[in-house]
Amino acid sequence: MNKKLLVATAVLLSLAWSACTSDHIKRAAYEAAYQKGCMDRVGRPDCDPAHQSYEEYRKARDQLTQRNLR
Repeated sequence: MNKKLLVATAVLLSLAWSACTSDHIKRAAYEAAYQKGCMDRVGRPDCDPAHQSYEEYRKARDQLTQRNLR
């Protein structure tokens, strides 16, 4: 029984860790895409300091997805 509990705990911890890592990767990719777009357009990595944050982008994307599912 203890072995099963240990395995279940390890699985749950690895799932939680991978979910956090996934969000960090998505955030980094969003920022990298923004910076590349700026470099392509104006030659600077930060062409619009007031650009939409990752959280704002994700919220807007989720709202559009929910609207399209209806």
